[in-house]
Amino acid sequence: MLATIDDVLIFWLTPWSEALRGTCVWIERFGPPISGKKKPDDAAPKWLRPLCLQRWVAQAIAARLAWISAHPEQEAYRFGRESEPCWEASAWASYDWRCLRTFSEATLLWLFGMEVERLLRIMQEPPSLVGGVDWTRAALGASEHLIQVYKEVKHRQPAQAGQGRALRARGILREALRRFSVGEDEQL
Repeated sequence: MLATIDDVLIFWLTPWSEALRGTCVWIERFGPPISGKKKPDDAAPKWLRPLCLQRWVAQAIAARLAWISAHPEQEAYRFGRESEPCWEASAWASYDWRCLRTFSEATLLWLFGMEVERLLRIMQEPPSLVGGVDWTRAALGASEHLIQVYKEVKHRQPAQAGQGRALRARGILREALRRFSVGEDEQL
């Protein structure tokens, strides 16, 4: 999904992205580039859902930034060049579902961690990029990739009475986010 201009505007006006925007020091210092009447989360694109996962990712990014600040001797980025932001439309395109289906769960979790780190690195970009259409599309693209991985992890969960697939998939990814936030996300 290549984010439309409406999607870009919604990013700046809906509550779901507020925690993520809050991790960007440049937005905090200079204010958001777009302001207007706030919209409810219902206006967020369907392809970004579940929004609770987006909020958890933002919380993990904030925790990781605090961890990086407290551990300057440690390597900040575990995924190296793989997690560098890319400002070209091809990088924001949706993952191919057929490819995701061929990956092992370990590879999916690696991909999830890499995309979380990419989103963290997007939030650290210089103010000349922050808030621009390409910056916002890169953030939305990484957010969509996280949802695609979530949906594939959910798809693989066995159907059992008492605990749904979504709940088990969210538990797996919350643990991955916990490890990411405290520097335990070793690259596979």
